[in-house]
Amino acid sequence: MEQHVKKILWIDDDINRYSLLPYIDEFKARNLKIEGASNPDKSDEMLLKQHDFQCIIVDVTMPLGEHIQFDEAKGGMQTGLVYLKKLVENQDLKDVKKVVFTIADDTEVREYCKNQNPEIPYLLKQRYFSNTFAEAIDKIIKEESINLE
Repeated sequence: MEQHVKKILWIDDDINRYSLLPYIDEFKARNLKIEGASNPDKSDEMLLKQHDFQCIIVDVTMPLGEHIQFDEAKGGMQTGLVYLKKLVENQDLKDVKKVVFTIADDTEVREYCKNQNPEIPYLLKQRYFSNTFAEAIDKIIKEESINLE
């Protein structure tokens, strides 16, 4: 009997770097398939081709891409927030879980998640090892509660 593979889109400029490899390996071990996009443009391309993602993970600080303005994204320091808002507004993605996973502890992004979209967890990279992060994402997809502290 074939197990259903859960697909996750991870938008992070570090997605192809060694630093995220342990995370990606842990996802694979949990039957979670990662599709990576290094910026919002690449993510848009992937979302046009695939519609079966269960979760989208968004970094905060990353390249702007072609459609996000420098000022709007505070010079790239909030590209993820600008893009996350676009994802939230997209009705085709309303049932897809969204997660912020970043090294940047940004008060504005944290408040956006906490106050305007409390269903979007704001997770700091420095608090999660590869196994605890993969476990948290799996629980989010299954709609189980996770400890955000």
